[in-house]
Amino acid sequence: MLKNILKIFTGTLFSRLFGFIREIVVASFFGTGRIADAFTLALIFPNLFRQVLGEDMVERAFMPPFKTIYDKGDKARSWNYLSVVFNWFFLALMIVTFLLYLVIPLFFSLKDSFPQFFGFIFNDKSFDYELSLQLILIILPFTIFIGVAAFLGSLLNFFHRNWIFGLAPAMLSVGVIVSIYSLYPIIGGYSIAVGYVAGAFLQMCIQFPFIFNKKFRKKTHLKYAGFKLKSDQQNFTSIKRESKLITWNALFDKTQEVFGRFFAATLIAGSTSSLFYAARLYQLPFAILSLPITRGINPELNRMKATKEYSQFNSAFFKGMSLYLLLFIPLTALLIISAPELVNLVYQRGKFDSYALQLTTAAFSMYAIGLLPMSLVGYFKRVLSLFDKNKYALNISILGAILNIAFALLLVKTTDLGHAGIALASSLAFTINMFILWRYLKIALREFVKKAPSNILNILFLIVLSLIIIILTHYFDLFFISSKWNSLLSLSCKGLAVVLIFSIFYFLNKNLRGILQGFIKK
Repeated sequence: MLKNILKIFTGTLFSRLFGFIREIVVASFFGTGRIADAFTLALIFPNLFRQVLGEDMVERAFMPPFKTIYDKGDKARSWNYLSVVFNWFFLALMIVTFLLYLVIPLFFSLKDSFPQFFGFIFNDKSFDYELSLQLILIILPFTIFIGVAAFLGSLLNFFHRNWIFGLAPAMLSVGVIVSIYSLYPIIGGYSIAVGYVAGAFLQMCIQFPFIFNKKFRKKTHLKYAGFKLKSDQQNFTSIKRESKLITWNALFDKTQEVFGRFFAATLIAGSTSSLFYAARLYQLPFAILSLPITRGINPELNRMKATKEYSQFNSAFFKGMSLYLLLFIPLTALLIISAPELVNLVYQRGKFDSYALQLTTAAFSMYAIGLLPMSLVGYFKRVLSLFDKNKYALNISILGAILNIAFALLLVKTTDLGHAGIALASSLAFTINMFILWRYLKIALREFVKKAPSNILNILFLIVLSLIIIILTHYFDLFFISSKWNSLLSLSCKGLAVVLIFSIFYFLNKNLRGILQGFIKK
């Protein structure tokens, strides 16, 4: 299990480094100006359906039942099942993309057709909504390519081809970077939209050789059943039900992001793009650490569920949860105290000026508060999906969307946080959702998740230690300067201090030391 985590971690780390470079290039070329704001808003729509018909649907609805059939030994029936599922999935991608080409222009036309009813959505006259619409229409094929890429990647992950699964997303970044450098002199801001389409196509294509090579097909007994939309051997009732739940779940998850971006567009210039840059930066540790843990553990948990290995399931589940806590509590403290230095080192160059630095730092520090809750919410949801319990995740998504919007309105209207209030609202909503979802999970999976290790005092101590570090750094921080070398020195000092403090605590605590030693040895 830990070997799977580390394989995904290695590939994901490589991909995210490319993503890191991609965001640096985007920030350097576009800063937080008109094009950056317009593209940030444009990217919402394909990303929304990427989540609905891509990663969430495949990982949580399609793969667990397929792997359950496969693990029980009926390989021919499992591949027949997956063939029908893929055919429906691909057809849905095509239909949704076509409908988006019809619906999105109508949505943007509301600002002119019914200004008295919808004007509040588009009330920032300085925001280039027309450019956003043009960029959306260019980028929509991204939905098809990234959806198929997600399907192929999840299939590779479930068969422990973890490295290519983690590595493939690097192709998205390659497409964007090459497109900006080669096409920006010719088509300007449109180059970034073209780059996302090209990158998604590359991400899809790079996985085909690993799926259809002779060795993989022989080992897994892979056989595509042809283009058919039904099978007498299969019962798709469960997957239809869970797909609907996951679709609504993803829609409500993205509702808060869509609201946040449109709401930010009504604030000061640069608010929308600074939220985008901040979110990209704080999602980097989430992608590098959280996703490999979840995707490395889930196939094993699914196997243990199929074979009813109750005690092993319980142990593996809490081992994953412990890894989240031990890694993300100190990491959160480090991100909060090092926000100015990180944003400066990553983004400040070219058109990303000191004003953009200030806006992005404010949002990033607020997003960082919710890093651990967001990671655990994702972990809990994927575990519930193994048992077809996505209704719990849907309830949480609805509550989360309501809380996020309510907190954002409250914080922006009643405080001076501005766009940073939107980021803080996201963190607060994730925190509440984490506690509620944990309670749901213990009730729904009481047969498998029985007894948690008694480490409440350790967790409380880690949280208190993090708060002390944040408070002391806030009052004694002398390092915020614009020089990149000084920012690097400041970040290094803070990083070493956090690592040293928490390492001493982990070394002195026998239980925590054992968990981390096991992880490192693997």
